[in-house]
Amino acid sequence: MRKLYLLLLWFPAQALMAQVWPGPSWANAVNLTSVMDADGINDLSGLHFNPVNNRLYGVQGDGRLRVLQWNIATNTFTQIANKALAGGPEGITQANLNANEFYTIDENNYEIRRYSHTANFGTVTLLRQWDLLASPSPMEDTGNSGPEGIVFVPDSALSAIGFVSTETGQPYTSVKGAGGLFFIAHQDGGYVWVFDLNPNTDDDFAYVGKYLTNRDESCDLAFDRSTGLLYILHNPTTINRLEVTDLSTTIVDGERKFTVTNEYTLTNPGDGNVNIEGFALTPKCPDTGTKAAWVCRDVETNEDAFILQDVLRSFDPFTPAGTCVPLATNDVEIAQELTVFPNPGQNEISIHGIEKTTVRITNPLAQVLLEKSDVGEDSKIDISALPEGIYTIVITANSHVSTIKWIKN
Repeated sequence: MRKLYLLLLWFPAQALMAQVWPGPSWANAVNLTSVMDADGINDLSGLHFNPVNNRLYGVQGDGRLRVLQWNIATNTFTQIANKALAGGPEGITQANLNANEFYTIDENNYEIRRYSHTANFGTVTLLRQWDLLASPSPMEDTGNSGPEGIVFVPDSALSAIGFVSTETGQPYTSVKGAGGLFFIAHQDGGYVWVFDLNPNTDDDFAYVGKYLTNRDESCDLAFDRSTGLLYILHNPTTINRLEVTDLSTTIVDGERKFTVTNEYTLTNPGDGNVNIEGFALTPKCPDTGTKAAWVCRDVETNEDAFILQDVLRSFDPFTPAGTCVPLATNDVEIAQELTVFPNPGQNEISIHGIEKTTVRITNPLAQVLLEKSDVGEDSKIDISALPEGIYTIVITANSHVSTIKWIKN
């Protein structure tokens, strides 16, 4: 017994947490690379999945955006965007899932960048940018070992867990107008950095904190809004891992560290390149229908053709972490219960399925045009001053945020 006890102490606690990858192996997953380019892809570094329109977004570090449209009925993908982006985009996310826009993290310039695009992605326009090497951010330039992943976490999830700022030691939700915070995965030390951005003003942001993770190098992030779980992809060595946290934190050796709820060891490609850098997944809740995840690896242009032609794989089925019980606690179920009447509308609207809530109406650029608090079931909201168009109604109730697309005619 004594020898066994000493043997267990020899292994670090991190190693005891690794769990079996909850999906097919790389070899058994579906290769989607040819959907983008039959000749192969290089520098594919970050992924994001939008469950509203079933689109998989990817960015290449050499400056390119790819968007694949997923047909769930046939389980097939079609590339609908292949656009050049300036700089070195390593990660991609969206704040408003209904808007024609996205955010990237640029490793070359240490910047978060906000882009808008036309409905068919014919035109992609840089709107805003935030320099993470400038005050009030304490981030330092570590060269090519810099920020690589980005994800947006809504205030509803932050409030539900009581997310704490490392700067103040107090719970924190956004105050700059984005309706949530931007989490950045950093290669140096594996930290996750968190910022509160003003979406409409360059370089206007608040620094929220720097959080220790379970591994030394972080390269991508994904957030499941239905369970409130953050996925952190690590690739420090040949063993790639996926850490899952509920955003709660504890103090470890003087630093605030994410609580680990799950940690998976990824299955690697068998051809020698194990530089996995991107991860995205479908929401877990409601726990019906297809559940999938996507993983990409960063391949250089001088590598073998068969490696360049195998950089993005679809893992279906995939079992996300977390629970859907009770369903009423997640955004998906709440959204199903809420309706806006009339839709389309002209002068007044009402929100059905609520007792008391805060309502915010935003345009496709996520600009807030109208906001009302303490809106009840029978309350009328005057929308006569809004011009005709498509809007997003953001409803905050019981610490949860839901969005509904609405048309003013």
